[in-house]
Amino acid sequence: MDTRLVDRVALVTGASQGIGRAVAVALSAEGARVGLLARGRRGLEETLERIGPSRGMVLPCDVTDRAAIAGAVQSVIAGWGRLDVLVNNAGQRQDRARIDELEVHEWDRMVEVNLSSVFHVTRAAAPHLIEQGSGSVVNIASISGPFGIPRIGAYAAAKAGIIGLTRTMAAEWCEFGVRVNTVAPGFIETPMNAWFREDPANAEQVAAIEAGIPLGRHGYAEEVAQAVVFLAGDTGSYITGQTLFVDGGWSVV
Repeated sequence: MDTRLVDRVALVTGASQGIGRAVAVALSAEGARVGLLARGRRGLEETLERIGPSRGMVLPCDVTDRAAIAGAVQSVIAGWGRLDVLVNNAGQRQDRARIDELEVHEWDRMVEVNLSSVFHVTRAAAPHLIEQGSGSVVNIASISGPFGIPRIGAYAAAKAGIIGLTRTMAAEWCEFGVRVNTVAPGFIETPMNAWFREDPANAEQVAAIEAGIPLGRHGYAEEVAQAVVFLAGDTGSYITGQTLFVDGGWSVV
């Protein structure tokens, strides 16, 4: 256990399933209390069951709703008196299409949900972190950001934007003791990509992807969560503005 997360307060977006749920569970296991933010109350309540009612707070909220975001952040501050860790994980997958065939509304949706939400949630939390003089923000990007992957160009652009935004936030907030980093997962088993992984028609493609990963397999949400815990706590106290790839070596070949 990283005991330096004991009694810290965290807010995790997209906490109703997948990586967000795994992150919330991992932070709680290290002693943090966790605000659980996502659109679906049922999924959030399932996450709360895993961490214990006394360790979490359910915050149904759409990350594209600025007023709701502000209200969720205020609820955490009002309930627990502080905010130490923010994990921007909420996101949606793109309808696959070449850039020249991509619908404009799909581009707008990807940017709004996957990139602009990071700006809006962090902007709502920033005054508390700055006034407090400490804090850690961890943004969840993707290897699709720095490494182009065909037919998910809008998603990749949004995730690349997160990396750039992270570096700027880190540079601007060092003087306030606030660290900002990115975790960029590779091919991770999550509900978001279950439609692709579990379709027999995609079996050969899935096998080819996994064969191209140096560690020879897809990753798990819990493995991403441990990277987030490392950056969120004092174990990562001298790290800011960085991108940690959790991809089985994909990015080095």
